[in-house]
Amino acid sequence: MILLAVAANGYSQVEMRGTITSTHNDTVVPVEFADIALYHLTDTTKAVTGTVSDFNGRYLIENVPAGSYKLVIKCLGYSTMYEEISVEPQEEGKPLVADYSLAYDSQQLTEVTVRGSLRHQYIDKAVYTFTAKDVKAARYSKDLLKTLPELTIDAQSKNLTTLSGKSLMILINGVAATDNELKMLPPDKVLRVEYYDFPPARYAGAGAVANIITREPQNGYGGGVDLAHAFTTGFGEDNLYFNYNSGRSQFAIDYHLSYRSYKKRESETLYSYELNNESRHSQYLLRDTFGYTVNTVGLRYTNRLTDNYIFQATLRPDFTTYFAHGVSNINNVFGNDTSVYTGRESKTFLTLSPVLDLYFWKSLPHNSDIAFNLVGTMFWTNQKESKYEYRQPSGMQTLSDEMTLDNRKQSLIGEVAYTRRLSFASWNSGYKIDISWLRSDIKNLFGKYDYNSNSSTQYLYSELSGSKNKLLYRLSLGAKYIINQSYSNKYNRLVFAPMAMVGYNINDGNTFRLMFRRNTRLPSVSELSNNARVVTPDIIYKGNPLLTNATVNTSSLSYTHNNPILTLNLELSYQYVDKAINKYFAKDPSSPYIALTNENANYSQEYGGKLSLSLKPFGSNILKLQSYTQLMYQNINSGIVGNLSNWYFPINLAVVSYIGKCILAYQYRFTSMSINGTFLDRDENQSHVTIYYQLNDNLQFTANMLWTFMPSQYFRETLPSSLVYQRATTKIWDNRSMIQIGVSWNFHKGKDYDVRRKLQNKDYDSGRF
Repeated sequence: MILLAVAANGYSQVEMRGTITSTHNDTVVPVEFADIALYHLTDTTKAVTGTVSDFNGRYLIENVPAGSYKLVIKCLGYSTMYEEISVEPQEEGKPLVADYSLAYDSQQLTEVTVRGSLRHQYIDKAVYTFTAKDVKAARYSKDLLKTLPELTIDAQSKNLTTLSGKSLMILINGVAATDNELKMLPPDKVLRVEYYDFPPARYAGAGAVANIITREPQNGYGGGVDLAHAFTTGFGEDNLYFNYNSGRSQFAIDYHLSYRSYKKRESETLYSYELNNESRHSQYLLRDTFGYTVNTVGLRYTNRLTDNYIFQATLRPDFTTYFAHGVSNINNVFGNDTSVYTGRESKTFLTLSPVLDLYFWKSLPHNSDIAFNLVGTMFWTNQKESKYEYRQPSGMQTLSDEMTLDNRKQSLIGEVAYTRRLSFASWNSGYKIDISWLRSDIKNLFGKYDYNSNSSTQYLYSELSGSKNKLLYRLSLGAKYIINQSYSNKYNRLVFAPMAMVGYNINDGNTFRLMFRRNTRLPSVSELSNNARVVTPDIIYKGNPLLTNATVNTSSLSYTHNNPILTLNLELSYQYVDKAINKYFAKDPSSPYIALTNENANYSQEYGGKLSLSLKPFGSNILKLQSYTQLMYQNINSGIVGNLSNWYFPINLAVVSYIGKCILAYQYRFTSMSINGTFLDRDENQSHVTIYYQLNDNLQFTANMLWTFMPSQYFRETLPSSLVYQRATTKIWDNRSMIQIGVSWNFHKGKDYDVRRKLQNKDYDSGRF
């Protein structure tokens, strides 16, 4: 409320809305995709704000500062309208309604030159609209999203991902959407896309959010099937989806299968340490087979009355399996003794996770609405690991470790959010509670026992965002109350989570933004567990039930530049984490082992620069070059392992070319080492070639070569201050120059979405160790 008072006393802004129409043969028809922009009378080179009309010609411009403007309305096939208008403060809660009519101009249809997508920058998001050429070239809405400069397509899964590597939440009219749902939405139904690089409070936890705004609904149906498999390796990504819409009701079902089965993974791990006043060195050469399947089924029912209410019920059971079976050759040098061993190890786990998601939204008077969300999740996890070693040449067994874990976890997430659109800003407030109960049956080298834990997080937030002339702002106040209880530890924490952003629009192509954010990071179920497993005869890995939450403080200054050829985002950032959760080696006080476990370090910090760019040298999709680069100094200060630091400098490159019905794409990564507790971990390498061929509007073929001329590789090494020196190199030879062939077919008839959901919740932590 303090935020509201400050803003209200500062200035008044107006919500402007209306309808754009035209007269054809004495019939008034709506004009869709009309670009509406407001310019200062003294400077008509820089748009103050703007929007695009929807399928019914309706438009909405929020937070327009009172004053005099030149209004410009453009649309393909119509004469451009220029008009001077005066925007005056309105009575609280009432918009300024202004309707306009455009004159039809058939000459424009042949004379216009398509120049590319339109982009408008706001304090926490960029809003994109698309040209007729973009829409015609797209098969479904997903094809439009992948043209955004911030996004790309993952060569393995074919899912959308951010160029920066941040997690991506996809929404359709505010409703969380799967990749399959994007394929059911035709491209000509997309009005605009809102890309949040700083997601609002109600989407806390997402790295980035892409929200697709669509036209009005129609009765109809749509669906499709995707199949993509490798020739010589067990590698598959399959999808099946169908959606039916009738009146107020919508029914949807989809299925996703991700499948891997590798036969040739090789790793070498070295250990060096002191134990019992003796220098010890071990070399493990492991060759194993491994794989997994992820099965996800989605069932969804929606009932809605446009601009009145929405009810949605979703049932989404997930079923995941994993296996790894291998043999190893082991060379040990313990003091003056040199010995040779062989080993066998096996890992399997199975997780079943049904999720029930209930959502209700209701429009209220005075430009406001309220939303409720309730999500119930259950996890059943069964995990088994075994490890055996035999001294050679006698074959005598010297190590036998068997670990089993049966988890039963239930969680309940509830949230209520209220939003009101004021004359000068938008205000939303909400309350969220997340409660979970975990029961574990554990059997390991220390015996057999039960482990129980309960946790809850309550989150209260209020947020105000708007603009005045070229100044942009967003202010959030939030507080989290955390309760965590296990057999050995109980703690309560009150954490304040504010966020402040201020920006300045030099013009619609150049924007500066300054941000400060405070949040918390909770330890996972496995990090808090008292479970343990053997790594070597001298080393174990175990959880730490005494961990507490870490507090994350982030500041950044970013500059964004956009034109039809180049989109660039430069960010300077600093992050300080109090009580950072950190991995380290230490002598286990309750056993003869060295333990790899977790601690709350004193702090960690990271600062440096990030550069993201998307370059279209010809101003079109004929050729697009993308790059994301970081140069970050990383530092951890620990009372146990001392001061650890590292420079992180990865470079991600992508090239995409549209040639007729073909799309050629290549992705490459210059890897770097990043700090992870007492370890330095190297990024996964990338060298992926993809070819798409669009036979017609419904059928597409793909061919991939993944990890071209190289296996996928993974490397980690401890920092010098570690009690144990460890170096591990892993290569998956099945992936080397792996060829994958795919076919995708979809159909749609009179299908659209009109569900505007504002709450997205899910529990992802199954408690697997």
